[in-house]
Amino acid sequence: MKKKMLACMLCLCVCVTAGCQNTPAAQSSQTEQDGGSAEAGRLDNFNLDGTLPIVKDPGKMEPITIAVVIGADSSVPTKDKEMTKKITEETGIPIEWQEIPADGSAEKINLMLTSGEYPDVFWNGISSDMAVQYSDQDIFVPTEDLIDQYAPKLAQIFKDHPQYKQGSTTPNGHSYGFPYIEEMHGLVLTPGPFMINKAWLDKVGKQMPATVEEFVDCMRAFKEAGDLNGNGEADEIPYALEFGNDDGFGSFDSFYYFTGAFGMADSVCSGNATANHLRLIDGKIVFAAADASFRKTCDFFHDMYAEGLIDPDSFAPSGTGTPLYINKLAQPDAVIGAFQCWTPRDNIVDLDVREEYVPLPRLSGPEGKCGNVLNYSEMQDTSMVAITDKCEYPEVIAALVNYCMDPEISITLNWGAIGYTYVKGDDGLLHFNLDENDNIILQNGWQYFSEQRTNTSPTRGSLAVLNEYYDKYVDYTWDAVPILEGQRVNGKEECLEEIPAIPKMMLSLEENNKLSQIYGTIENIVNAYQMDAVMNGTTDEGWDKFKQDLNAAGMEELVAIYQGAYDRYCSFGQ
Repeated sequence: MKKKMLACMLCLCVCVTAGCQNTPAAQSSQTEQDGGSAEAGRLDNFNLDGTLPIVKDPGKMEPITIAVVIGADSSVPTKDKEMTKKITEETGIPIEWQEIPADGSAEKINLMLTSGEYPDVFWNGISSDMAVQYSDQDIFVPTEDLIDQYAPKLAQIFKDHPQYKQGSTTPNGHSYGFPYIEEMHGLVLTPGPFMINKAWLDKVGKQMPATVEEFVDCMRAFKEAGDLNGNGEADEIPYALEFGNDDGFGSFDSFYYFTGAFGMADSVCSGNATANHLRLIDGKIVFAAADASFRKTCDFFHDMYAEGLIDPDSFAPSGTGTPLYINKLAQPDAVIGAFQCWTPRDNIVDLDVREEYVPLPRLSGPEGKCGNVLNYSEMQDTSMVAITDKCEYPEVIAALVNYCMDPEISITLNWGAIGYTYVKGDDGLLHFNLDENDNIILQNGWQYFSEQRTNTSPTRGSLAVLNEYYDKYVDYTWDAVPILEGQRVNGKEECLEEIPAIPKMMLSLEENNKLSQIYGTIENIVNAYQMDAVMNGTTDEGWDKFKQDLNAAGMEELVAIYQGAYDRYCSFGQ
């Protein structure tokens, strides 16, 4: 009897113990285990450790819809482009490409986002401002954790180049996409080459100028010499530019090239327009156009204008964005003594005329040296590939970005496929597929390199081409070689070392809205003063009014916005 009672008690204890295991804590633990198993099961079809293919069995998942903006010269369907096919074959990711024509693409994408009819992923087309604009609507998936877990190659790039991680971080501390980085030894960080006609220098018996005074003396000699190009016409122009043209890389308004010679280098470029005229000095943002050096540069140009050394068309905007002097460079005779532009090799059509021009060495002035640095970045887009909340497998897209960060993949995504843009040499390097005249060999009836490039690659996407890749994986871009060489003669390396630029920074929606309200007026005030001062000279009263007008337009507020953004940017690196 006692044995039976003991057995019953033991049985009761077991039952009670079993019942106690079904507590909320135990249930939570079981739920976590089930969830972990489910998550593991959800990802079982994928290799997310960097091995290929990323998707083991594409048939087990629905295609991922990816929208891609395509240019007017894109005639090959995205799915059939060489690099797209390579991506699909090597990663195994099933992709349904949705093409968006480039014309009006920003408006179309905004409509997609506001209507809720958007894809799993945007391959391109999402600007930094868009990423910020929609950051509080949970449309775009934060990517910083995805990068750390599934894109180690990009994570390493961010570690080695912290400015890119800081620059792609929004004010709320998150990143909403994967970047497009194209380093080319700082190519886009300074304006295009400043050129001078060496044949004319020889004809007038002048040495290459080394100072701004000697430069003016050479321009004066060009004016007085007469028919330097030998065409029997009085069509020689000593110096040409276009005032007020803040082109993409700040090359057309070469007024700003001279500002550093008078104290503080200033710059403009439409690639980051609201940061025009801003300088970073000892951690503080200042408005360079309000510095006395700007007025002194105006006086310097006024003296040249008064002597007839500046092309009168320099004051007449073309209306097309391309200055009138660029058309003059295309003439069969050299008619301009000195100028600056982004691609002299392309703009000077006649080969004999092209040979007459050489880059101008960096000139010294009374209070410094010529040359400037643009407030731009080689991380040209922070959210080139952006994942939306509709994407079921964001981890797969992060792994795809990791794949794209392979040096050879990034290079060929950026400039075009092997067999078209490139041939792979016995040395293992990618070499540009050039003919005996150093022109790219075009295939399939394409007329331009840009056309071949866009029809063999799906318009870039998230990638990184780093300076250390040149001569290790690939030749330096063949058509950019003369630009870089000219910039270096102009003093590029010294300028980059001496003049800190405003870094790439993500601004808040409120900051962008305020800048959009005040910057246009500020820009107009600066351009109007510059043009009037060059033509008519400066006065103390006019200078004081200029600064008062800038303050009334919101210059101090603009500086404060960028100071706050810069301080926040720095905090992301701590």
